[in-house]
Amino acid sequence: MPLWEISLRAQYDYPFIDLSREVPETPISMWCVWDRELLQVPASDPATLRRVEKAIRKAGRVVDQWVEADRTRLFVLRCTCSRYDSIWNVVEGAQCLDLPPVVYRDGWSYFRAVSLDEDRSRELFREFRGRGPAELLRKRELPMSVLPTSVWTHSLFGDLTEKQVDALAQAHRLGYYTSPRQITTEHIAKALGVSRSTYEEHLRKAENRIVAALMPYLELYTKGDHPASRLPLRAPPLAPEPAKAA
Repeated sequence: MPLWEISLRAQYDYPFIDLSREVPETPISMWCVWDRELLQVPASDPATLRRVEKAIRKAGRVVDQWVEADRTRLFVLRCTCSRYDSIWNVVEGAQCLDLPPVVYRDGWSYFRAVSLDEDRSRELFREFRGRGPAELLRKRELPMSVLPTSVWTHSLFGDLTEKQVDALAQAHRLGYYTSPRQITTEHIAKALGVSRSTYEEHLRKAENRIVAALMPYLELYTKGDHPASRLPLRAPPLAPEPAKAA
């Protein structure tokens, strides 16, 4: 039996999704643990923080405490999942498991979840589509063998073949990824007893698959408190190639 890991973003009537529209470019990350919620707001601007705290109190959430940490304010709130249609309620209703944090930014909520049944993951997506705009950012199947070790390790490296893993590991060990580069692919291929083209094919496929697997995590990370959050994650449209002369 496999696991299904999905990454979504959704819009619907929820206090912190609404708040994220009022403080554009300020990602708000939330963790829900038992009867408490931890809210991370990467901002030091007093006006922004006042707006956030006002929205918290308007939603009926009590700010138990807050602390400053490296231009970030952390709020500890009383959980009000029973009062609002929270993401956790929706995920639980679909019999899925959420993978915190949820990130609220520019009117969207970004989050991940896992399920033991593909139909459950589809149901989860339908539930959010029924509430408003929703987009499936990524969906992947993971074998149960990843548990109880690490879902995350397998989600990054599970699609690699043995030859691709070896090609990548050898490149790292021999200094291919240092700057300046200490070795060429031709030298690594010779040490492994394969042609340069064969080795480069294994290496490039390994790199491409790892980068593709990293994108859902990068999407969440850049929606968090990192300066790279200002960078676009979608490729700009390519200009058409000039027509070749007849």
